[in-house]
Amino acid sequence: MATIPPEKAPKPGLNVYGYASVNPYKLTIAAEELNIPYNYINIDMPAGEAQAEWYKSINPNGRLPALVHNKEDGATVTVFESAACLLYLVSEFDKDNKISYPVGTPGYWPQLSWLSWQVAGFGPMMGQACFFNRYTTEPVPYASWRYTSEARRLHTVLDRQLSATPFVGGDRLTVADIAIFIFAHSGKWCGVDINEFPNVKAWRDKLIQRPAFQKGLQIPVPYPYSDEAVSSPNGQDFYTNLRKYGGQMIKGATEQWKGDVVPVPSDHANL
Repeated sequence: MATIPPEKAPKPGLNVYGYASVNPYKLTIAAEELNIPYNYINIDMPAGEAQAEWYKSINPNGRLPALVHNKEDGATVTVFESAACLLYLVSEFDKDNKISYPVGTPGYWPQLSWLSWQVAGFGPMMGQACFFNRYTTEPVPYASWRYTSEARRLHTVLDRQLSATPFVGGDRLTVADIAIFIFAHSGKWCGVDINEFPNVKAWRDKLIQRPAFQKGLQIPVPYPYSDEAVSSPNGQDFYTNLRKYGGQMIKGATEQWKGDVVPVPSDHANL
């Protein structure tokens, strides 16, 4: 197993491995809501640290975020994928159910359902809309249309839910809200106008006022993908360069997996 560089090695207590991308902010917000002390370890994505063997010993998928919890009893727990990390934080640190419903109670299952909805649908569709709207190195209009449309449909589902309940899973803030929030807070960068969805907007604006959200959105740097940030005339050089070099980085990272589509007899019937 590759040796973790000393400056990246997990310290005693809770360690969050992240970067200034969308998913890691879920963990900093949740940790701040729970008032957990934690050590934030920044992964240099442009330099390829997420693909280093030492980091893959923590997260085999080479993505962010991940947690390493060096516990007082000497045990070490490693968790990757943002939903699993959120559920670990709840299991280990949320004994008073500040951001969760107790396991097995009626509120637990809507919480888990909406958390699963985020990781299975809302996040991936918003991510693909973002890629085809902001990062492609060549125009792909059909893909942009497809994923932006699906992102808007999912916002409609969320808007309907939030017309009936103050939080996505019921009457209290849960990890499902935290997971969904960070994508709703990034709508314009993905190509979606949150003003079309008044209940989503009101819920997002309510969460932004929470001190823990405000603090969590500052780590490791102020969240760069909010509607306000990406729309500001100041700092547009950052987004121009981000799109240019980000698109090239994504294309380069994917190039090795390129291959022909496996054919089936019905091919091209839809064209």
